[in-house]
Amino acid sequence: MTVTEAPVRTRWMVAYALAMIGVAAGWFGPIQILLPEQADRLAGADGKEALLALVTAVGAAASLVANPLWGALSDRLGSRRPVFVAGTAIGVAGLLVLAVAETRSVMIAGWVLVQVGLNGPLAALAAMIGDRVPERQRGTVGALFGVAQIVGVVLGTALAVAVGQGTPGYVAVAVAVPALGAALLLMRQEPIHVSDRSEIHWAALIRPGAQFAWAWLIRFLLNLVNALVLVYLFYYLSDQVGVADAATWVLVLTVVNVLFAGIFGFAGGVLSDRWERRRVFIAAAAVILAAGTVLMALAPVVTVVIVASVLVGVGWGAYVAVDMAVITHVLPDAETRATMLGVANIAGTLPQLLAPVIAAPIVTALGGYRALYLLTAAIAVAALACLPRLKTLA
Repeated sequence: MTVTEAPVRTRWMVAYALAMIGVAAGWFGPIQILLPEQADRLAGADGKEALLALVTAVGAAASLVANPLWGALSDRLGSRRPVFVAGTAIGVAGLLVLAVAETRSVMIAGWVLVQVGLNGPLAALAAMIGDRVPERQRGTVGALFGVAQIVGVVLGTALAVAVGQGTPGYVAVAVAVPALGAALLLMRQEPIHVSDRSEIHWAALIRPGAQFAWAWLIRFLLNLVNALVLVYLFYYLSDQVGVADAATWVLVLTVVNVLFAGIFGFAGGVLSDRWERRRVFIAAAAVILAAGTVLMALAPVVTVVIVASVLVGVGWGAYVAVDMAVITHVLPDAETRATMLGVANIAGTLPQLLAPVIAAPIVTALGGYRALYLLTAAIAVAALACLPRLKTLA
């Protein structure tokens, strides 16, 4: 399977970005606002952290399995469209289940459906970069992939705040996800090569190559930083910072974060293509993310938290500027592009599983939010320490 050297056009990039915004809104609208509020309503103040941790952990575990399976299915079918459509339908169904959930078990079931389903379009979108985008544009398009996810966080959060928490918020997100993906589906899709071998290339999953493994680990660590910042942000603002309206402040900080992440993400992607350099952006991301989370740990007051949100946005933007370009550069086998990108995407979904498991005991018994965010800074530094191992990366 080889990628064309013809550059992708602006209209394709716009449709691609809109589709990714929709997928991200389907994920992060619930994570940022809807799931915490629902957990609070169903479990009360004393049990909200535990219920949210359980729901997100079970959903992330399902996501962990779903993403590489969607990718493998996409490789076998020779088309990304069926996986995109089927996954979107399942994800929307999950959002509608959450909209009517009045028990913990139904809430968990709905979130599992969302996680399993939305991994379908995520796997398809990631694979499209390898299928259609030449190396010289991968920084730019990869940055769009990352920035669109960030914009989706804002859209999902804004919908939840604007139309209301609970059922209206879930329904609004359920409408937005397929609506934003429609333009990309209407475009002509080039067929991709399907291997003549009938089996999935399991050997590539077992022996992915050292460079892929180090890139995977860096992605995992920096995504874990992002997940730990987000997972209890609602509760951090209400319980530690002491703001009166935590939902509105989550939206404000999300907008601040996205503004800077979007600017630095897209500009960084363009510059990384022009300079043909990726490592410097990862190094800057790790350092800046560590600085932002240290501020959150040591000074939980509104003005400092806003500055920390700026730093986290800049750092995350610097990373997403090159993330997809790095991963597609180290893919070990073009025949299994979507499958291996599904494995790479585990590095993005596994932190969702681990973040609440790590955060809940720290927040409730092992030092509180200060300890949580100092640990988060240490994880960012660990990612920086892994960077020298990416020897083939400029």
